[in-house]
Order: sequence, then structure tokens, then C-alpha cells
Amino acid sequence: MRAATLDDVTAEGAVVRLNGVDLFVRRLGDRDLPALVVIHGGPSWDHSYLLPALAELVDTAHVVLFDLRGCGRSHRTPPLGDLPESELRPHLLADDVAALVDALGTGPVDVLGFSYGGRIAMRLVQRHPEVVDRLILASTTAYTDFDSELAASADYQQRRRLCTEVGFDDPLLTGPAAPDGALSRAMADAEAPLQVWRLDRLDRWREVLDRVRFSSDYDRPYLSGSWPPGGPENAAEVLSDWGRPVLILHGQKEMSFPLETARRLHAVLPASTLAEIPDAAHMAHFDNPAEWLAAIRRFLRPRRSPLGPAAAPGAV
Repeated sequence: MRAATLDDVTAEGAVVRLNGVDLFVRRLGDRDLPALVVIHGGPSWDHSYLLPALAELVDTAHVVLFDLRGCGRSHRTPPLGDLPESELRPHLLADDVAALVDALGTGPVDVLGFSYGGRIAMRLVQRHPEVVDRLILASTTAYTDFDSELAASADYQQRRRLCTEVGFDDPLLTGPAAPDGALSRAMADAEAPLQVWRLDRLDRWREVLDRVRFSSDYDRPYLSGSWPPGGPENAAEVLSDWGRPVLILHGQKEMSFPLETARRLHAVLPASTLAEIPDAAHMAHFDNPAEWLAAIRRFLRPRRSPLGPAAAPGAV
């Protein structure tokens, strides 16, 4: 695929050179609307699992999605590309987002970070606070000390028993001849009962997974334990010092990052809004898209000058 300028990019997507790497980017909707830049999770997924829900927001925002470096159709490590594995680092992922915002040329933008992408969004605020107007933290957390909460959750324990085991030493998943993204695909499939609340929709969720371009670039650092945390160590403090509006968007049945971590962050961020999505687990945009999108619209629709006074925070 040829390299393009950001102006060339459409809803079909194109590869753009930003911050010294090639990023696959999509632009959806009216470019005169305020931009919403979306950071997907994983990180070894691409953005496609978020696309159906976020495409519905074109009535509210100009939606910009992209694949992180090392993911999907963006710059890859060998054998699929020439990106050094040493450059798969959270601070560089955040710098890529800042470069994308700068290239949009509209000034500070709204940013949505989903799961691991939410951690990168917090690092973006730490490193480049001037490029973010408002922040949406979806199905993510600013904290790491929640293992005991998961262990005490009956829902988590019940759903964990429904998950299948993945052999990290299975050569079909991690060997030199394994398909690109085989391990991440297997993990996503195995943990589907934890990610989606409605078990009767698991087949539909697996259809979504079938369309995801999983990647293997992060396998070695993940399996070796050398993969650093996505967000800053003091993420809650970073967001508090930043002081801009934050929407904390969390499923009430979340079983990856307990709901209490979202309530905890809301309590320490005066400029935050907490939206608890009913009947939704980690993939809240899939479990309950109507409530998920409604919360985002309520947060984004009050318009004002960039970095001007914010609407009053609260719970929704």
C-alpha cells in the first residue's frame, strides 16, 4: 500500500508516515466536526473490533482510527517489516498519537483510549498534554493493584472457569512457523467469556474476532516479561494535574479491570464523568452499544473553544 498524506486518508484507510513509522489510519465523517482520535487496545489487536460502534459517532465527531505500531497494517517488526523490536515502547506509541494529532492540524483533539489504549492515552497526557482537549477512558484503568478485587468477584471466578487454557509454549502459536497473531487470536478466543457479558452473543463476538488482524510483534516482550506498563506509574496523579474533562466509561460487569477502579479514579478527578454501562463487560461497546454511544455523545456534544471552560462534571 502506498504511503499517503493524512489529507488523502478516507474511511477505507491508508498508510501515513508519522513520527518515523508507517501508521494505517482511517478518517470517518465530516472533517469540519471536532476530531476524536481513537487508540485501540491489545496492543496486538488492530482497530477493527471498535470500528462498527465508533462509525456510529460520525454525527458527533470526525472519527480517526489507526493501528498502533507493531499492529495490523501499520509498521511491523521482522519478518513483516523493518521496525526494531526495541521501538515497541509505550512512550513511542504515545508520541505516535501526538504526531497524528499534529498532522491533523486542528489543535488539541478529543481522544478515546480503549483498554491498553487507555493506558497509552494516559501516557499521551503525561508526555503531550497540549494535544488533548478531552479524554475518554473506555474499559481501562489507572491502577494496577486490583488482583484481590478480581479474586473476590464471583462473576470473574465463574467466567474464568468457562475460559480455555492457552499454551504459551505451543509451537503452533509461538513457533517460527506460527501464523502472524496466532497467540493473540487464541488468547482472545479463549478469554471471550470474560470479555463479553452476554454468553448468548459469544458466536457474534467471535465473528468480530475473525475480522481482527492480530499481530505477533509483541509476543516476545510479553512472554519474556520485558514488556513495560502502558501507562505512567502515577497515572491518576497525571490526570489530576492535567485537570481537563475525562469520561470514565466502564461496563458494570467488567471482569478485566474491576468497576471499583473506575469509581476510584472518578473520586480523585474533579473534572471527570463516570458512565457505568449496564449489562456490559470489558467489550462494553459490543455488549451494550446504545448506552455506550449515548454516554460518549453526552460527553462530546457540549461544544466550546478548545481548552476553554468545561461543562460541569458528574455521573451519567
